[in-house]
Amino acid sequence: MDSDNKKVLLTVFLVAMVSCGWGFSFLAIALLVKVMEPFQLLAARWALTGLVFLVLILIGKIKVKLDFSKKSTFFLICTGLFEPCAYDILETYGIKLSSPSVSAIFVATIPCMTLIIGMLFFKHKTDFRLTLSLIITFVGVAIATLFSPGFSTGGTRLGMLLMILAVIVASLYSLFSKSASEDYDATSITTVMALESAIIFNIIALVKGYGLNTYTIPFENTASLLSLLFLSFFCAFASYFCYNKLLSFSAPALANNIVSSLSTILGVVTGILITNDAWGWYTIVGLLITLAGVWMSSRRMSEDL
Repeated sequence: MDSDNKKVLLTVFLVAMVSCGWGFSFLAIALLVKVMEPFQLLAARWALTGLVFLVLILIGKIKVKLDFSKKSTFFLICTGLFEPCAYDILETYGIKLSSPSVSAIFVATIPCMTLIIGMLFFKHKTDFRLTLSLIITFVGVAIATLFSPGFSTGGTRLGMLLMILAVIVASLYSLFSKSASEDYDATSITTVMALESAIIFNIIALVKGYGLNTYTIPFENTASLLSLLFLSFFCAFASYFCYNKLLSFSAPALANNIVSSLSTILGVVTGILITNDAWGWYTIVGLLITLAGVWMSSRRMSEDL
């Protein structure tokens, strides 16, 4: 098998891993927030993920090479601070102060924002097909959301502002990870992200007065424990590693568009099949249009491999 085919297979594997991890995370989070506060969930999830990285480093299974004299060290540090740290906080309160419907629209604009910021500040290039694929994908998500019977435009200006900031932060995370990959591998980037998240979210949990039950609640029933393990090992550990690896050799806007769209589709389908979420023509049409945008993005990405 030649190197081009290997890279294509690697790309498909990475996209599938990230999309499945983030797509099914909606179900796991929905189960855990019934018994835990959001910041308890974040603290426990990233504490476990950070612990996994520390253990693997200590037993020599992974090697982290950090040289803080490198020019991209700034981007390495910012990668973890921006996502999941800042993004999760902004999204949590943004949804609380606006509405899930409006938040879904904002999140769908992340690939477009990534493209714009990349062009303005990182000297990334674009073309008509790339831009069109991002627009088509956004339209698909918008249709599935706007025509839903549960769509709500309620919320405050602060909620809207927080969601705008969340979109910018998520876009910068992708761009920072791409820049950090010039000097650091995906293992090092993901390790720094996990440790930063574990420290910050657990400090927040401590300040908010959450006790040791933050770490014991998930063990009270099998569903909660399996959900936490999924979020910590597959969604955080494996998915972020794969996504950082994907960003190291692909355009951030393209990677963002494909992964976030497939994750959204999996989340919607999972919600319909497992938790009996409402659906209708708007769901089918929206997902088909979103898939068309993803297909265009994947074709565009394959040309760069």
